[in-house]
Amino acid sequence: MNTFWVTFYSYKGGVGRTMALTNVAALMAKEGRRVLVIDFDLEAPGLDSFEGLGCAKGHPGVVEYVTEYIQTNRAPDITRFVQECRPAGVHLRGNLWLMGCGKKDAAYNRDRAAIDWTALYERHEGERFVENWKAAIEQTYQPDYVLIDSRTGLTEVGGICTLHLPQLVVLLYALNDQNIHGVAGVAKALRNPKNTRPPQILTVATPVPPIFKEKKGLLQERFKLAEKELGTKPHCQIHYDPRIPLKEEILVWEIDDSDAENRVTWEYNRLREKITEYNSNGLDFLLRELDLAVKELDEKRAQEAAQALCLEYGNRAESYHAIAQSCRTSEKIEEFEKNLRRSVEIDPYYDAPFFELIGFLQGKNRLDDAIEIALKRLEAIEESDVKFRKPILFKIGEFAMAVGKYSIAQNAFEKLVALEKESEKTLTTLVYSFNLAEARRRLGIEIPATEYHKIIKLFEDREPVEGQSITARLNHEQAMHIPLAMVGRINEALDMLKSIQRLAAAASPRDRIFCVSSYIEIPIDEWLAENRKMIASLESGKLWDGTQIPNQTAFQKYDETK
Repeated sequence: MNTFWVTFYSYKGGVGRTMALTNVAALMAKEGRRVLVIDFDLEAPGLDSFEGLGCAKGHPGVVEYVTEYIQTNRAPDITRFVQECRPAGVHLRGNLWLMGCGKKDAAYNRDRAAIDWTALYERHEGERFVENWKAAIEQTYQPDYVLIDSRTGLTEVGGICTLHLPQLVVLLYALNDQNIHGVAGVAKALRNPKNTRPPQILTVATPVPPIFKEKKGLLQERFKLAEKELGTKPHCQIHYDPRIPLKEEILVWEIDDSDAENRVTWEYNRLREKITEYNSNGLDFLLRELDLAVKELDEKRAQEAAQALCLEYGNRAESYHAIAQSCRTSEKIEEFEKNLRRSVEIDPYYDAPFFELIGFLQGKNRLDDAIEIALKRLEAIEESDVKFRKPILFKIGEFAMAVGKYSIAQNAFEKLVALEKESEKTLTTLVYSFNLAEARRRLGIEIPATEYHKIIKLFEDREPVEGQSITARLNHEQAMHIPLAMVGRINEALDMLKSIQRLAAAASPRDRIFCVSSYIEIPIDEWLAENRKMIASLESGKLWDGTQIPNQTAFQKYDETK
């Protein structure tokens, strides 16, 4: 285990330092890293203000830990001063711990004021104490990253946070004179420290005002001044976001596809990526090493990185996922599957290896194996984790339909429809509802006309076809001939099948289209042949599988108000 120690420092307050640290730590923990954060801004602590962390207030921390050491001359048990964060409604694939500033009671203020950091080093072997403190954290929690929130200004505590503790210092600065000149002085001191190894430096301009960039202008002048004083352009930028000064909020908890254009969350993620790039020993370093070796076809280097991952991080899903990629490149197919399976077993919340594994099994026509793996993963995920359960349930339903296990498919799609009840996503509701009805139909269950009418209404209310790819449209419209036919709208069903037969001419000959009869993707020429069979069957009063189409007069007009 190689822990990477990172301090977040700003010369002045008000630049969003604590907000940046907290959101970076949250991103790391969400993505499977073990992260411990320390609040060393003892005069103006802020980490325990983030309710989204899920940590209790009034917990002993840095002040109580140091005070007890000074009083007893013995390092206390670190576990009494660290608590695990358990955020509500968020699943962390990794771990997140907080060593806060302290209880913030009357004793806290007294003890904080009584700590003489210079005397700690001169009379109480402070350097050895700090090293033992670091060792206790590393041995007890085995974190990948320790992120330290340092106090501002030039202080003894600032010196400990920026020189003694970290391997990397993240310098955050606003673009005004006080911040630029102040942080430049700190950067100079960090590059030329006395009696210690200089830490690496990563600079962050924040908060950058939302001014349109011009070749000349005030904003560019400030950037040029910062570059001149610091000797480097900012490695990252974080733009002003009105939410940041208003509330201590972990903005990255709720990132999803709809947040693709959310600038500040993207910038926090970019900062996280830059920090991991500076880490030259830990899990992220070995993952990069293996990935680079695979890309460069360096088998010896890849093997060394894979061995190191197994030896040092043999309990981490990311290790086996990365090793699987190297096996695929070297065409070691059995090892590829084995390592993906191991990755999924270690962390059922890790999407990437799961979808790669079932995609591989699907390509090998081993759908029964894929269903078994998906069902096991589903069992390991809590009922409340809907975000993770939905795509697994859908794959179970889809594969079960393809192999004729309609009861399993029905169960999967019933759960999906139930989960989607409160959703306004018409297309998603349509997909789930149609597949549930089709699973039940193939089981021989009679589907009420009202159910088919609701599916047709969802189809008619879907997004405009201009927003769909040709392959998606071919799939959806082929499928919809079933509910249309089953409510007696045979001519419309025939027109739809014939229309997409012509539309298919616009598809690429290399396209593979999902076919409703087989529930698998097939080449376009095979898909067209199946579509012709469906047309011929409809013209004889049946679906392609022999199901007799009910008499149109057997149904009353659907009442949309129901």
